[in-house]
Amino acid sequence: MKKILSLLMSTSVIVGVSSNAISCNIGKFSTRAHLESFDDFNWKTGQTSDGDGYNWYYDDFGNKITNDELPLESVQGEQGPVDKIFNYDKYSTSYKGANFIKKQATTGSPIIKSYRPNGNKWLDFGFESRSRKFNYINSLPDWNDGTDMDLDYNKASQKLKGRNYVAKKTVNTQQKQTFFNFFHDPSNSSSSIVGTKNTFGGNLTNLSYTHQMYTWPAITNKGWLTPSFADYTDYMHKNGVPVLGLWYMSGWEDLTRESLKSILTTDANGVFTMVNILIQQCIDLNFDGWIINNEANGSQGDGYVIENSEINKIMEQFNERAKELESSLGRKLSIIYYTNDSSLEYDPVTQKPNSRKTFEAAKSASAFQLDFVKSTPNLDRYIKEEHAGNNEKRKDLYTLLNESVTIPGLGAFDYKNLIFNKDKYNRYDLEKANNSFSIFGSGGANEYAKSFKNWANSENLINDQNEYKYLLMQQELSNLYSTYQMVGKNGYLENDQKGFTDMISQGQQDIDELYQYDPRINFKKFNKSLSISPIDYLFKRSENNVYKYSVGVGSSFLEKTVVADTVIDNDYSSYSNKEPKEIENDPSMTTYFSTGSGIKFINRDSKGKALYDKITPWTNSRLGDVMPTYQWDFWSKEKVHDTIQINTLDGEKNVSTITSEGQLAPYFDYYNPYMKGNSISVGMGYDFDNDGVVKPGIWYPNQDYYWNIMGTNLSKNNYNVSYFVKKSKSDTKSNDIINDKNTKITYTTSNENQGPKVIDDTKITEINDGWYKVTADLSKLSGINSGNRIAKLGLKINPANETKFLYSVGGFNISKNLDAEQLTNETKVKKIKNEYVVKRSSDNNNVNIRFNWDIDNKESDYFNIFYSNDGINWYRLGQTTINKYYLRELNDNEDHFIYIGIQPVNKSGIPNKVFYSKIDTNYNY
Repeated sequence: MKKILSLLMSTSVIVGVSSNAISCNIGKFSTRAHLESFDDFNWKTGQTSDGDGYNWYYDDFGNKITNDELPLESVQGEQGPVDKIFNYDKYSTSYKGANFIKKQATTGSPIIKSYRPNGNKWLDFGFESRSRKFNYINSLPDWNDGTDMDLDYNKASQKLKGRNYVAKKTVNTQQKQTFFNFFHDPSNSSSSIVGTKNTFGGNLTNLSYTHQMYTWPAITNKGWLTPSFADYTDYMHKNGVPVLGLWYMSGWEDLTRESLKSILTTDANGVFTMVNILIQQCIDLNFDGWIINNEANGSQGDGYVIENSEINKIMEQFNERAKELESSLGRKLSIIYYTNDSSLEYDPVTQKPNSRKTFEAAKSASAFQLDFVKSTPNLDRYIKEEHAGNNEKRKDLYTLLNESVTIPGLGAFDYKNLIFNKDKYNRYDLEKANNSFSIFGSGGANEYAKSFKNWANSENLINDQNEYKYLLMQQELSNLYSTYQMVGKNGYLENDQKGFTDMISQGQQDIDELYQYDPRINFKKFNKSLSISPIDYLFKRSENNVYKYSVGVGSSFLEKTVVADTVIDNDYSSYSNKEPKEIENDPSMTTYFSTGSGIKFINRDSKGKALYDKITPWTNSRLGDVMPTYQWDFWSKEKVHDTIQINTLDGEKNVSTITSEGQLAPYFDYYNPYMKGNSISVGMGYDFDNDGVVKPGIWYPNQDYYWNIMGTNLSKNNYNVSYFVKKSKSDTKSNDIINDKNTKITYTTSNENQGPKVIDDTKITEINDGWYKVTADLSKLSGINSGNRIAKLGLKINPANETKFLYSVGGFNISKNLDAEQLTNETKVKKIKNEYVVKRSSDNNNVNIRFNWDIDNKESDYFNIFYSNDGINWYRLGQTTINKYYLRELNDNEDHFIYIGIQPVNKSGIPNKVFYSKIDTNYNY
């Protein structure tokens, strides 16, 4: 039975038996005096790496909504504690680093979960008792003892979606023998479980090539065992990507074998306590496994703080337990091993393994991560001797590229040299992938975005009024370079992509020069007169207006998709001698392509009218959506001005080149969302002179353009599909009519070398403010079966006589054909509970509240969060997918009340009433 007493209440026995010592004045046994000594937390400067560095108050953008504009209904409220501090004498949130203690003590903010094996010392919370201040509390084995008020905020709410490979390759170099994994620490991860006010969320947008995502948090103040961040897990799970947390054991800092004593105990069956912790955190917090960073445990000998044999045994026991749970969980749990001397090579003289330690670890782990830029030319021998020649084991062995050593080469560096061996003619052996591949970093795309922010600061361009716009431009730059990383600097995949293998660091090439010379970003403040570095091939385009070197990760790995009516094991490799087991799946879904951030958050009523169409900068990855498989795959049927013909497995395509005007291509558009925070618009690039809007496209009149948007694997055709589209003039305020002459839905089958076909019976329905719903019934397609699957769904667009406009796609839906439309049940809120209010003594913006609510069903997709201090004027301040939230820096009224409102939004995107309660903010501690 779990303990239900809080952290400090559980020590009451100790206090009692120590009364004589306390009466001898050896120190106070309370946190209050220490916590009350803290200054108010400064959200702008307190922990800027957490994504909270940008801050705005609830009324800064004039987004007041009066109560006659909202459908309101009062519901029961439940009062909780109101205090000047978060009182650790009575309430627990488990382990926290010193910075997070200061933050939570003065704001009440929920904190990400991260654990040190031995926990905190009493001293961390301000205890002065000499007999106890150096003793440890909240050790790792007690992580789920029932007292942690932050734990539920850290639970991912989305089930991992099943995937299948897209039913057709895009280019001939793609393979499904091995995999691609990504190390990524979202830029706002430390605060993101409840969202931030910072538009730059740093989410990656091209996810169909990623097999697994590793969260790799900065270690300082985050403990040594860090589960995957809940909001990021939700975003990845929607896209079918498993996410792994980090177990980091640092003998370089203050971790000792003594501090690990509690997790290295074993039960009667010899199972390590640590194994149960690792497994149970995956289950309770809903993520998919762990990567062990054993580097700081010591690369020499048998480890500084934990023996390598113990690590191997823990991995073995983890895998055994994960296998037992696989059927009941409906997913696999993985444990991956990395250390800095990971090598599977043999000594050329002794012919023995260079590192027997890594050979042994590789046998125990689910998969094995080699050290940076360690190629594996002798992997054939390892596979033969260690795995009896079973080539399927290659998928579990990952080479690793550190992005930081070649950031300027993003979109042009040839990753193939870390995936394939070369044949006797010095050509890549593309028929046989040598191993899997990972990229380490914060996301190369984010490095460009952060560099832009630093440059803008150095030029004194950012002020309080325009900061949110620069944060948006950061996100746009990140999106752009995320595309380059996956498909190449030219913005598309083709059969014969070329890259270079030189490691070019930022010391050799300033990346500010690279994005500032990119015509797809327009900004007059960029200094185009800067002298270009000697690495001119990173800048120069050919006479055809394309880059000589352009290659992406996606050229080597076949896309995966959640739009599939059969799904397969995510770990399936075509090296297997068995066909994959295909499990029936309902592909029904709606996505608005939300990247989980924006400067607006749009809802629509039942008639399609936009609601809350006002500036509200935000990031919350829980509100991210399924990403398009082919955001970038856009071309014209005929060769026209400023296009170049390329070869793909969809046949020949005439793709737009990169001119001084930009490139006619799709871009994430945050000024034209249909729902949530963004759409995707075909235009010429981003106009930073105009706050980051997408520049209107320059089209060739009466030409058919094609856009593959969603990769699929559909062996049946009993579905309706829809896109939500808009065509707008250059001023983005004037909209054109969409009809079945200028827009058609297309499909591509799995037959080789056959491009998209038009579905003539495409229906167009006007929605509101320029948006239209474009629908097709796939059951009218003939010949669809398991041998001829629907592989891609997209659009054909004909501009007629128009030559300059934006074409926006705001969402996609696929659903089973039904005799009658299925209505979504409305969710009602029954009660709103004040979980904790921290009310500071300052005059304004001093109320911070954690709260939760009860609902009558689980039919809602997410919740809008409202606040008022008079019950008349309301502000919408956030969204979440769970029934808990946190608001900060509010004002109460003179009677010491605030009002909290919860608005469920159904799975069709339509909001219900705002259910509200009055919260008393008078101190009651």
